[in-house]
Amino acid sequence: MAGTLYIVGVGLGPGQITQEAINVLRSVGEVFIEEYTSMFETSLGDHIAKVVGRMVVKLSRRDLEEESGRVIINAIRKRGSAALAVIGDPMLATTHSALVTQATQLGIRVRVINGISIVCAAVSQAGLSPYKLGPVATVTYERGGVLSKRAYEVLAGNISRGLHTPLLLDIKDEGGFMSIREAVDVLIRLEEEVKQGIVSDDLAAVFESRIGWSDQAIVVASLTNPPDLKPPSVILIPGLLNPVEEEYLRVVHGAGEELLRRHINHVKALMRAM
Repeated sequence: MAGTLYIVGVGLGPGQITQEAINVLRSVGEVFIEEYTSMFETSLGDHIAKVVGRMVVKLSRRDLEEESGRVIINAIRKRGSAALAVIGDPMLATTHSALVTQATQLGIRVRVINGISIVCAAVSQAGLSPYKLGPVATVTYERGGVLSKRAYEVLAGNISRGLHTPLLLDIKDEGGFMSIREAVDVLIRLEEEVKQGIVSDDLAAVFESRIGWSDQAIVVASLTNPPDLKPPSVILIPGLLNPVEEEYLRVVHGAGEELLRRHINHVKALMRAM
């Protein structure tokens, strides 16, 4: 089957869409969007319509997951090409990977147009070194009576090596996003179950809200005493800080010297114990 599928990242907020993305969205046969894997400052459809000058079709979770993106595949059959515009950078969501795999199996050419990702933006905005970035995890809700320990396990593995841990926050089944407070409560609950002594008042965290938006906010505080910030949010837990990172958190983000001192000592103790 001929045709081309474009997965186009539009960045985290208005003004971050690249010229390459604009050119693709203007040239394809049909443009689709999805907004359930992330959140945009304004209506994503209205924003693209304004920037690109054409209407878009909004897809639901059912369209992409239960229907396996059939509407996109049909559009490619009819028009030769189609684009799925997504918030942030493509392929961070398994939904996008599944669509690309299916299209490739059908003989459709696939091109991924990158945008600014929340992981890169979160590390950059925090002022932490990307060379010390460990694996990423998502703090998830309990489902089917089971609470996944994955986020805690990734955090433990990163802390044992002095690495930074980006924690993404779950999507609610009914729509919307996990709050920072909910995420911290999950981590505290996991600490009570696993008892490795990682989650404590001495562990600092960089709480980031609405990165790339006009009202973005970044607060450094103890992990167990999170600020009340609006979603979508991400939590970045530092590993062993070097002097440059420590100074950046203190001077730029207003982190308390006492908290940073306790954090460094806590991480060092965990690294020795683990």
